[in-house]
Amino acid sequence: MASSGVVIFPAGRLFSISLAPAVAENASVIERTRVDIRPFHDADAVAATNLFRLLVPDFVLTPPALLQWMQTMPDEAHPRFWVAETAGEVVGSAEAFLNWRTQESGIASLWSGVLPHARRQGIGSRLYDLAETHFRAHGARRIETSVVDEDGRRFAERRGFVHSRTERFSALDPRTVDLSELRRLAEEKAEEGFRLATLREVLHEQRELYTLWQEAAADMPRDDPTQPQPYDEWRERVLGNPLLDLDASAVVLAGERPASFAWLAVDPEGRRAAHTLTGTARAFRGHNLARLAKLAGIARCAEHGIDLLVTSNDSANAAMLAINTRLGYRPTIEHLTMTRGL
Repeated sequence: MASSGVVIFPAGRLFSISLAPAVAENASVIERTRVDIRPFHDADAVAATNLFRLLVPDFVLTPPALLQWMQTMPDEAHPRFWVAETAGEVVGSAEAFLNWRTQESGIASLWSGVLPHARRQGIGSRLYDLAETHFRAHGARRIETSVVDEDGRRFAERRGFVHSRTERFSALDPRTVDLSELRRLAEEKAEEGFRLATLREVLHEQRELYTLWQEAAADMPRDDPTQPQPYDEWRERVLGNPLLDLDASAVVLAGERPASFAWLAVDPEGRRAAHTLTGTARAFRGHNLARLAKLAGIARCAEHGIDLLVTSNDSANAAMLAINTRLGYRPTIEHLTMTRGL
């Protein structure tokens, strides 16, 4: 049993993306000749993060986290990043790369978004065309993206995308959750030989944590089976994530062996947090350990004034959806994964 998170770059899957709507009511008119589409520079990180937060508000992202995600992407992904700028304002961006860990080669991922006041000028289409041309030059056979509303779905369908699966997002305010069960459940599990710890306390057990993470990630629903993530890559991209909170992230130990976990990406300044991945080793499933780990993370967030905690699950993942519902998570939005062949 595993649950994906909603930070932009969870290790279990590459990331959720959203094609921006092609139209918007009351949009301002921006002359196409005034829009400059150029490669992304590190100095664009703040503007690109703000744009992404506006278009995909259920994600937790900061400029350092965005740069870390970009800079640790391997060469074989052939990553490309663009921004659309007018009068000194970044009004759109796009990210394109080949999914380097899928068992089947030639699977590409795309995100393209434009701020509402700059739509209806063809900026989204120009960004998309750049990405598709890039994919064709590097042998891509299929593009994957996801959409969050009907406008985005129409934008994708006009380009030949079809719906393949659905990711459901849910959220809660940690400060309102009844945490009285946490102590009782921790004591009950202690009698069974399990112990609750923070990620910081067990960070020296990185090989064991890596094995547990990979086992949980392997069971996540996805359109394309993936190859195991190499250890060094996992350390760089997962443990190196600037948003990973070592104290809010929980690990349940069976003796000294990591058996279950719920790790959190936290933006203290924005008072937001997101589950990156939650899972339990197959040998220990059925012991309510994922619930214990999630409760511990919720308690940590409440202690530190986080007022929004988000998570995501495949709509067919009944077991994890049930856990989240019992914890008080309520549905917010659905991301529809859409694909098209090239």
